[in-house]
Amino acid sequence: MKKLVIVLLLLATGATAQVRFSANFESGSMEKAELVAQENKNGTECLTYDFYSRFDPANPARPTLAPSARWYYFCMEGVKDKEIILNVKNSDARRPYYSYDNVNWTRFSETESPDEKTIIKKYDQDKVYIAYYIPFTYSHLLKRIQDWVKNDWVDLSSIGESEHGRNMPLLTITNKNGKQNKKVVYIHGRVHTSETPGSWHLERMIDQLVADTPYAHSLRENAIYYILPFTNPDGVVEGNSRSNSNGVNMEVNWDDPEEVTTKEVKNMRAFLQSLLAKGNVDVFLNMHSQSMHQATYWVHTAETSSDKLYRNIMVLANLTMQDNPYFAKQDLCFSKMGSRYCEGWFWNNNGDKTLAVTFETPYTYYSQNKEGEWVSIENLRKFADCNLIALGDYLQAGAPYRINVSEPESAKGFQTMTDNSKFYFGNSYLKSTKEGAKVKYVFNGKREGVELPAGTYQVYKWAAGDNLKVSNAGENEWVKVGEISHKGGKKIKYTYTAKEGELADNLLFVKK
Repeated sequence: MKKLVIVLLLLATGATAQVRFSANFESGSMEKAELVAQENKNGTECLTYDFYSRFDPANPARPTLAPSARWYYFCMEGVKDKEIILNVKNSDARRPYYSYDNVNWTRFSETESPDEKTIIKKYDQDKVYIAYYIPFTYSHLLKRIQDWVKNDWVDLSSIGESEHGRNMPLLTITNKNGKQNKKVVYIHGRVHTSETPGSWHLERMIDQLVADTPYAHSLRENAIYYILPFTNPDGVVEGNSRSNSNGVNMEVNWDDPEEVTTKEVKNMRAFLQSLLAKGNVDVFLNMHSQSMHQATYWVHTAETSSDKLYRNIMVLANLTMQDNPYFAKQDLCFSKMGSRYCEGWFWNNNGDKTLAVTFETPYTYYSQNKEGEWVSIENLRKFADCNLIALGDYLQAGAPYRINVSEPESAKGFQTMTDNSKFYFGNSYLKSTKEGAKVKYVFNGKREGVELPAGTYQVYKWAAGDNLKVSNAGENEWVKVGEISHKGGKKIKYTYTAKEGELADNLLFVKK
C-alpha cells in the first residue's frame, strides 16, 4: 500500500496553523513533505517544504532498471493566504498544474515554477490539488467509454483483467456494413501511468473516430480500429509512475520469462495473436508522453528492422507533420528495434507487414521552443486531429473526402524507381525522364464502393524527398499542384505535367 497522508502541525506568530498533505484518492501519489523553514513575509505566513514523490516498487523482471518517482498528485489543505514553497526532491515537472476543485486545472506560471525543482505560490483557497500533469483517471476513462459506445459503430469488449482484477476495456470502431478487407489499426496507451498528456491526446482521436461526420464515416468505412486506452489500469489507479502494481515496467516486458511477464502483457499478446490469426495488422501506434520538450515518433532504424518498415514509418511521420505547428521535422528520434518492446513483438511475429511505432507527446512545450505554446488539453486535441488525418492518408482510408491515389493510370516519360533513398508510398515511385512528362491519376469510385460527391477538390502530390537528411520545405509532404471541379459521377481524375528529373508518387484529392 502506498504512503498516503502526512499531517504537519505548524506554529506561526503564536497561533497554531495546520497544513495537511494527502494523496488518498484515485491516482494520488506522494511520499512525504518535510517542513524545513517558516517565516513571516510582510504579514504573510511563508512555509517551505522538502517534497518527495513516491518511487514505484522495484521491478522484479528487470532488477537493474531503476524505479521511477516522476508522478505526483496530491492535495494540500490549510493553505489559504499562505505562501507555500515546495522543493521537489525526486521528480522533474516543469510548471506542473494546480486545481482548487480537482476538475479545472491551471498550469503554474514561470514565476511560480521557475525550474523543475521549485513550486512557490500563495493560494486563494484553503484546499488545492497539485499534479505533475492534468490527471486522466480510470474513472474518467470509464465515463468516456459510456459516451463512445452510444454510437452504433463502436463495440465494447475486454482483453482480460489486470493483476488486481481491473477490466482492460477494448474499443472496436468501424462502420459495420462497410466494405470487406478493411485495413486494421491497433492503438494502445498508458503503459506508463504518469504519461497523461498521451491519454488526453488519444481521447480526442477516439472522439473524432466515433463522430457522426462525413470524414469519420470514411475512416470507419475503410478501416477497423482496435483501441486499448489503458494497458495498465492498476498503475493508473494506484498512482504509479511507470510500472504496474507489481513494479514491472510493461513497456520492456514483452520478451521476459513467463514467470515475470505481467498478466496485462499476456492479455495483450493473446489478443494481438488473435488479430494476426485473422489477417494483418497494418498499423500499431504505441501512445506515450516524454520529458523531452518535443513530440516525436521513435523511428526504428533500417539496420535493426528493414528498409520498408523504416520508410513506412517515415512516411507516416512526415504526414503527421503536415500543417502541424506542434511537430517539426527535426523532432524525430531514432532507435533500434528491440524484442523487449511491443514493436519488437510485432516485428518478430509479423515482420514489416505491420507499421509498429511509438508516438510521444511532450509535457511542457513543443519543438524545443520554451517561448512558444505550452502543452495543453486544447492543443493536444488539435495535434490529435493532425495525427488522425495523417493516419487516414497513410491507410488511404479517407475517400471520398481525402482520396489518396497510389497507382497512376498511365505515365508517359517516367521511369519506375524502387530504391530506398526516398520516402514514398508503396513499393515504387516515378522519376521523369524528360521535360513535360505526363502522369494521369484516376480514382474509380464504383470499383472502390465509394460515391463521389460533386464539388471542388484541391489536388496535392506527394513530394518524395531524401531520406538521409532533414528534408527541406516542399519535400516529404503533400504539395498543392492544382484544383479541379467535379460535377459528380463515379470517377475523378487529374493529369500532372512534370519537369525533367521530377519525382511523382501518390496523388491526393481533398474536397473543399
